[in-house]
Amino acid sequence: MKKRALAYTIIAVSFLFNLYYIKTTHLLLSPDEAYYWDWARHPELSYLDMGPMISWINMLMIHLFGSTAFALRMGANIFSTVTALVFFEIGNRFFSPTTGLLATLLYILNPLVSAGAFIETYYVPQILFMTILLFLLFELNATQKPRLWYLIGFVLGLGILSHHMFFFFSLEVVLFVLISNANRHWLAHKEPYLGAVITVLTASPVFIWNLMHGLAMFKRALSLMPSHYNPWFVFANFFFGNMGLETPFVFILLLYTMVYSIRRGLLQHDERFNVILATSLPTFAFITFLAFRGRAEVNWPAAGFIAPFIGGVYLLEESYNRGHAKLVKTAYVLMFITILPVLYFEHYPGWLYRKFNIPPQNQFTTRLRGWTRLAHQVETYYKPGDILGATDYGVTAELAFYLKGQPQVYYLPTDATSKNAYVFFQNRKPLIGKNFIIVDRGDGILNSETNSLFARVQKLDVFRLTDKATGVTWHRFTIYKGYDFKGYE
Repeated sequence: MKKRALAYTIIAVSFLFNLYYIKTTHLLLSPDEAYYWDWARHPELSYLDMGPMISWINMLMIHLFGSTAFALRMGANIFSTVTALVFFEIGNRFFSPTTGLLATLLYILNPLVSAGAFIETYYVPQILFMTILLFLLFELNATQKPRLWYLIGFVLGLGILSHHMFFFFSLEVVLFVLISNANRHWLAHKEPYLGAVITVLTASPVFIWNLMHGLAMFKRALSLMPSHYNPWFVFANFFFGNMGLETPFVFILLLYTMVYSIRRGLLQHDERFNVILATSLPTFAFITFLAFRGRAEVNWPAAGFIAPFIGGVYLLEESYNRGHAKLVKTAYVLMFITILPVLYFEHYPGWLYRKFNIPPQNQFTTRLRGWTRLAHQVETYYKPGDILGATDYGVTAELAFYLKGQPQVYYLPTDATSKNAYVFFQNRKPLIGKNFIIVDRGDGILNSETNSLFARVQKLDVFRLTDKATGVTWHRFTIYKGYDFKGYE
């Protein structure tokens, strides 16, 4: 009980720190955060990029706290706190109280997890539902209660509403049953199949939306891979990016645990490690495969690292109990001394920028700065009756959020194939004949696709985001006036 109380105290302190940080940070919404906020203003069964869960969360937060950055990021903080509580209970209940406590501490301090506690994206519910799914799988393995399959099916459905990787995670549940001697008997019972029906029913908004829109979400997901790329360069960015974000020694522990789970689960029949194996190694292998196909981002395998976090700490505890105390203490020292600086500079990067003379355009917080300045500049050209538009989904969303009154800002395509969620939920037909204020990235010539939507386009201004301390310009936007909008199919 003392370790549970200590773990809950750590989680509460983390929640309060994130609350303080969200309230005091000067960092603005990222383009993706603003984009998902705009989804919440346009309720749909699903969206081109992903299911509707992030939109529903944002709608709830806006209802509770207003249409503010604080409201959106409180959603991330609240859901991440619930995730941490479930995470602790997995370690405490199915491994040991010590594992639960130490794994939770490492988990909360992890830079990727910490960023997810204040940056509101669809990874927040994805990680929550994956953690709950893991709890249910461990519970199923421990108790063999048939009704757990109905909860597993429900959580998988909620996951699909959050992120389409849950189609893959559903297959991992099947894999767990297949490789587990103690759970393979479920193949002959009705409960897993009824659970699958519950999954489909729960996730039905995604399926219905796709049937109504020609399977657009799935087609888009399959079309994201680039045609020209260096596979080893993409893989190196993915692999070493994970090493940097997870921090090297934690990353080594995660990889070791995933691989060791083959022996501990398949060969030694520790069914807990079959859960870890089925829900981690396939995820990492699949995203590694995607890296060699041309695209993989460092946050993609995050859900696959949850179980190895707990399993890895448990393996260290076992090693400690076998007499390798010095080795285990050294491992923890190395993990913590590499985590804490990264965690600090993630939240307060100013010293790092100054110490290493990192130019503004290369700073990792660049996407979280300058949007209010751009909005103020656009407002100097905006007149009553004008329509606002932008040629980038992120700029569209940021302007919609930071302009006075949070008006509707319309996405304008840059080529015949460019699509995002705006294309499906913004009705442009009533705008035919109207004049637009258009914001385009860069200081070049407006692309031909956007230009063709208007009878005439006039260049008004090139606005530069310039660092006040160094005088370096790190971003440029061009503002145009588009006359007599023609509309498009």
